[in-house]
Amino acid sequence: MPLTPCCQLCSTSENLLRCSKCKVARYCSRNHQLSDWPQHRSACKAINTCQARLDHQEQELRNQPDGDMFEPANVFEEHVGHFWGLYHTRPYMRARYALVEAILKIRTYDAVVAALGHVMDCLRLCRSDNMGVRDFVPALLLRLGRDQECYDFVKWYATTGNESDYDWGDMDEPFLDIKDADVLESPQYLCGKYTQLGQPVSTTLMKIRLLLAARAGAQEWDGLRSSQIFNQLEGEAIQNGTGDNAREPLEVIEVLLKSHVTMLHQAVVNSNKYFWPALISPERHLDARPEYYSSGSEAEMQLVLQRHHDAWRESPGALEVIKAIIDKREF
Repeated sequence: MPLTPCCQLCSTSENLLRCSKCKVARYCSRNHQLSDWPQHRSACKAINTCQARLDHQEQELRNQPDGDMFEPANVFEEHVGHFWGLYHTRPYMRARYALVEAILKIRTYDAVVAALGHVMDCLRLCRSDNMGVRDFVPALLLRLGRDQECYDFVKWYATTGNESDYDWGDMDEPFLDIKDADVLESPQYLCGKYTQLGQPVSTTLMKIRLLLAARAGAQEWDGLRSSQIFNQLEGEAIQNGTGDNAREPLEVIEVLLKSHVTMLHQAVVNSNKYFWPALISPERHLDARPEYYSSGSEAEMQLVLQRHHDAWRESPGALEVIKAIIDKREF
């Protein structure tokens, strides 16, 4: 289920107060805030520390005197899109990355919204994304129930963003301009040898969520409404009637989505054999801090798992589908 604003202690959603320090935790009363403080203290203080460092680095950049070609002034006004390529912006970008990691230690709606805002602004400031902050985005969108935006984001990076002649330094190039891509189209383009692991992982979850919605008869789910394939199937069902031999659009879509999930599951296996077992039993991997990784390595799995674990955990029924596939059971 998508995250929604609620009290950290009792999950009520009415008359909420926001923590004045970290601003990403809410409580229904002062008493509940005080009761939760022993558990909340460490993460709250970490966010404040990281925010102070970021504020300091931002002020340093804004106070930059007349610069030169290597360290120009007015970077926020005149060099958007090119951060990191300018060496004196790197401490700021690192500080913002650290703040995102600190915020995500708190598993709330406000934390995810705040982290997503920081990450998307990092992509605005540094389109070439040298730090890899784009890897956070799909799972954050899924946690907020923004599945269509997740799919659009993944598809852009897997298609336009993967073109060899795309000029990351040209701010006039189209950027993240895919909107309302068909969520029922084949994911074959995500199953290649050089696909980034996070792309099929997040798309598998999105397709599973769509499968479970279709199985529940949720015709009104936004992803179905916007799908050309669904509209085509629905039109064919109306044209062909609803006799005993007619197949309802959702029945056809369930079969289609099961084939997509199976395809994506295998693509992840081919890309990194460690991922699915670790998703089912993640404990020792969630706090790992690999210094570097290579494609197909355990370290790569740990980084991708840490980005996506909460989105899977917060999606009822999704892990059961993966367990069934691993155990070769019907799902």
